[in-house]
Amino acid sequence: MERRKIYCAGPLFNPKEREEMSQIATVLEDGGYSVFLPQRDGLEFAKLFPLFMEKGIPAPDARKILNMAIFSLDVYQIVNSSGLVLNMNGRVPDEGAMVEAGIAWANNKAIVIYRSDSRSLIEGNCNPLVLGLSDFSLVAAYDEIAAGFDARFSAAAEDELLARDSQSEAATKSGREIYSYLTSRKSGEEIADLLIDLFRERICRSSEDPKGSCSQAHTQP
Repeated sequence: MERRKIYCAGPLFNPKEREEMSQIATVLEDGGYSVFLPQRDGLEFAKLFPLFMEKGIPAPDARKILNMAIFSLDVYQIVNSSGLVLNMNGRVPDEGAMVEAGIAWANNKAIVIYRSDSRSLIEGNCNPLVLGLSDFSLVAAYDEIAAGFDARFSAAAEDELLARDSQSEAATKSGREIYSYLTSRKSGEEIADLLIDLFRERICRSSEDPKGSCSQAHTQP
């Protein structure tokens, strides 16, 4: 059986960052996945740029060609992968990795967010626009990354994925309902009720303790 491929997205601009991305790739490979690690498997600007100079290509044109080639290759690899792991470590998330994660999400790929660094938190929380890419969950240890993908690729998860709207369609639908309440000047209580109705069941389905706080479903009076 062909192994599922995971795209590794994260910062790659210093030795420590590249080492961490290599470790993430290794734990995925050890977990039975194949990976695309840009620093190892992609195009290297620094190595290719001098070759363009030797061929008489002006520097501005060489940069544009290489940038376009790197973008195209990475987009192809994301779309051609089963999932993407997003390394969120760092004072701020890596810009390129965030674009890659957005492309993966828009193409309905499984996403696992890895973060063991608290510096990117906002009032103790990960940015919801980022966290939403992984269905509002993340992992904080290397050995949890492959397990995170295992869970998403389970038979039950695949059946559910086939039966539901795409991630972007589902988010757009919910967002439309929320916006209609905002523009209708609904009260805070009415908005809270809507949000509970939209998302409480989803939280209960993903909860590891279904008999916990989700046991009493919210109902309208």
